Amino acid sequence: MKTIKFDISIPIQGLQKGKKFNVYVDDDATIIEALAMVDKHIQENPNESIFPIYDGYIHNYLQLFVNLEDGYVYDDVGIYAYGPDENKIMRKFNPIRENIEFNLYPDSLIQLQPDVGC
Repeated sequence: MKTIKFDISIPIQGLQKGKKFNVYVDDDATIIEALAMVDKHIQENPNESIFPIYDGYIHNYLQLFVNLEDGYVYDDVGIYAYGPDENKIMRKFNPIRENIEFNLYPDSLIQLQPDVGC
């Protein structure tokens, strides 16, 4: 098992601070499995979502950030995805935009922010 930390925010007044989630996933987990664990947590605790994903339009964070049918992270999603190096400095890049099947580094921090337009 490994820990993945998420910081999800939306650039709209009141939602910029976002929400932090720590999820525990299998050692070979990808962004898909890790985000699914965030969604599972939100489903069990809907009051912890930063916006009402349960109102019918967006049903989960995975749907908001990833096109599962075609296998890519949406172009309008800002991503910071790094894991710690041997000195515990966040320098190991997780190339999830290029490969959503990438095995995330343990203790990675993944920041996601959708572009809400102008």
